[in-house]
Amino acid sequence: MVHLYMYFQLLCLIITEKGFSRKNLRNFDSINQILITLNYGLIIPSEQFLRKHSTPVQHSHDTWVYLYGLFGLPSSIMRTTSEFDIEIAKVVEDIYMPNPDDQQRYPSDLQVTSDRFEALIDDVQKIVPPPRQARYAESHRSHLSNILLNFARSVVTKRWTVLFKEAKKYSPTGLMHYAGFTSPSRTNHILESLERAEEITKVDGSKYETNSNGNLYYPNRELRKHIYKYGLEASSQTSFDKVLIRINQATKVWRKQDLRHIEDYEKIFEINEYARDQEWACKEAIIRIFRHNPFSAGRLYTEFQNLPNRAHQIRRNTLINDEPITEVNFNANQFRIFLAFNNEDVFGEANDAFRAIADHANVDRHTVKSFFSAALNRENYARARSDARVPEKFGQAIMEAFERLYPKVQLFSTGKPFGLIGMQLEGEILQIALKQLRLLDVFALPLHDAIAVNKKNQNLAKLAMEDAWEFVMRRYHPTAKTFVG
Repeated sequence: MVHLYMYFQLLCLIITEKGFSRKNLRNFDSINQILITLNYGLIIPSEQFLRKHSTPVQHSHDTWVYLYGLFGLPSSIMRTTSEFDIEIAKVVEDIYMPNPDDQQRYPSDLQVTSDRFEALIDDVQKIVPPPRQARYAESHRSHLSNILLNFARSVVTKRWTVLFKEAKKYSPTGLMHYAGFTSPSRTNHILESLERAEEITKVDGSKYETNSNGNLYYPNRELRKHIYKYGLEASSQTSFDKVLIRINQATKVWRKQDLRHIEDYEKIFEINEYARDQEWACKEAIIRIFRHNPFSAGRLYTEFQNLPNRAHQIRRNTLINDEPITEVNFNANQFRIFLAFNNEDVFGEANDAFRAIADHANVDRHTVKSFFSAALNRENYARARSDARVPEKFGQAIMEAFERLYPKVQLFSTGKPFGLIGMQLEGEILQIALKQLRLLDVFALPLHDAIAVNKKNQNLAKLAMEDAWEFVMRRYHPTAKTFVG
């Protein structure tokens, strides 16, 4: 790994060679922006190059001192690992927009304390001038700030932000009001101005059934360069004071209920009282989201989960309380919960619930996993196979192997998908695991079927997850076991 001090020296050499003055440098928000503007991307110099320049010339050293005063140390020393800068540069420079079909996020009420961000708002207000009256100008700035921070979140999560025009969404119980937007006219004026200036791209939300009154927005490259760093830094402190349970598509009887009075609300409240004093990227309250009623679905959710971790390894290169993290995963969690719920043990290797089915079906494990991820959330075989994009030949082989290994279990017998039950049990398991860790003064973040925790606490997390899983699932099957890795 290249030492960050030497990496910073190399940057100074590049800047010096390009003839950047101190006046030029004041126009940038971060080291990354300088590199991106110079079209270097984020570089990893060779050892030969570093040996050649191991003692920078004096004027380059002067640049180092000036940069240190201007920006502080590189961001990787403060809030993220050294690899993070490379990954985020790929996102900023990516010519491909996120897929609007499934890469979406709803807005949050975001704040950040930064003089440089306030200066950025001043610059953007040249495109979107504020009203002359002071009280309206203050509201305008507040809305613009929140819009820019939500677009910054779009960059780091690689997701379109869904924003609504519909007036009722801005009422005290509406989604936009919940996210800090109180004026539809002001919000829409800002969005239209940014779109005219070609700072953002809009996709008509009428194409999407789940948010037919909302539009999808994503910042264009030039704006991304200036705002991306605030996507991680921004937090939603107000979210910790709001209702921590949400019911999507609530039935009539639950639409007007005060959800703070439902059973077990204090459990999610205690998790957030502990979380409130911790530090992590995209900090927001951890909420529990049900569907229809507070007995269906119920996974734990926080914005941190939306950070990319595959094509762009953003999430794993962030920090919790200024220390490196790791992710501890349940193996095939929904499938194991389904088997235990039906009083069955996993057949074959204890550490991989899909391996035996893959071997018996002569189908690769990834295809088996994709099939069951769909099957547990679909009403019938045809829909599951289609949604998982599994060829008929493989689908039939997987079903035959499953029926041979688990003859007493009916995957599609009830006509109702198991997924909502599985998510409710999964949420309960993680809620218990987080509580056990909190009692040990260990902070962790939920990731559906995993948790993120400081590396030093990996073994404690593994034990807490195993204990919580068995505590919940042995109500249904006394010998149920999980595997955490």
